[in-house]
Amino acid sequence: MRKMMKTGMVFFMAMMVLMVPVTADTKAKVLNKKMTIDLNKDSAGIRFASTKLKKYSKVKVSVKNKKVLKAKANGRKYIYLKGKAGGRTTMMIRLYKGHKKVRVYRYSIKVIGKGQDGYKAQAKKAFTIQNRYRAEKGAKALTWSDKLYRFALYRLKHSGYDGHKNLPTDMENFFGDILVINNISFGENMASGQTSAKEVMLSWKHSSGHYRNLLNKDYQCGAIARYKDTWCAVFYDGSPENLSKKKQDVADIVVTIKRQDKASGKYIGGATIGYYEENDRWNTSKRITVGESGRRIVLEIGKTYVFYEKTTPDGYDKAEKVTITVTKDMPREIILSDN
Repeated sequence: MRKMMKTGMVFFMAMMVLMVPVTADTKAKVLNKKMTIDLNKDSAGIRFASTKLKKYSKVKVSVKNKKVLKAKANGRKYIYLKGKAGGRTTMMIRLYKGHKKVRVYRYSIKVIGKGQDGYKAQAKKAFTIQNRYRAEKGAKALTWSDKLYRFALYRLKHSGYDGHKNLPTDMENFFGDILVINNISFGENMASGQTSAKEVMLSWKHSSGHYRNLLNKDYQCGAIARYKDTWCAVFYDGSPENLSKKKQDVADIVVTIKRQDKASGKYIGGATIGYYEENDRWNTSKRITVGESGRRIVLEIGKTYVFYEKTTPDGYDKAEKVTITVTKDMPREIILSDN
């Protein structure tokens, strides 16, 4: 009798184990993934396709925040994703074989809304790495400037990866009179094709010219921007306040440098003009690129400056040198022309 009871208990316990529901979730392998959708580029929607989906009998998709993302499985062919608004959400993809759930993908998804800058976090990470490089070589950390960040982003959106060609024009268009009156000039690094902060900083570190620029101890502040696959780092040797507040200096005047074709009388663009103080060329030399409307610069009253053409536009003869002593009442245009 005891033996029979013992056998009966074992049978009863075995039945209890079988009766405990075994959910597919307990056995399905969960894989965590990340994804970014940029509505500035991916506004038409994305077909998230994979040949592996055909291995499964059923595909289920769910999204936690449907205000941010729409997702739908088209059988076992592909999953259609459509970003709706900037924000973050989680997408679950559940894969079945028969009635058994065998795999789960959990996607953490960031959606960048239209008009939003989705790259600023990466840019700031690159800036942190840059300051670490400077610290390794004994250079003081640069201060982040939001104004320079907006300028660097402006450069990338308007001129792209231009090899610094349009830097002077973009500076003048962005900063206006402040650039001229405060005599502002920048250093710049550019890159194209890198997809992470670490990657772009390594590319600059392994380029002697870029690396020397970012380690320059004269620079005080700066910023880095990314737009799509292009990067721009800007360096400034003055204080951030100097980028917004005009100096009040009665000893300075603003003049416009122009390049004229003597034969036609027309003003031409594309010339590179160098200038320096007559008695101190080594320490005062500067150069500017002149457009058809000229280029404004600041000169100090009482000093004598020499202007000459460094790069002549194609099809023109080289311009003659011009020497000017600056006075308060002098004409506000300095014109260089060829013979």
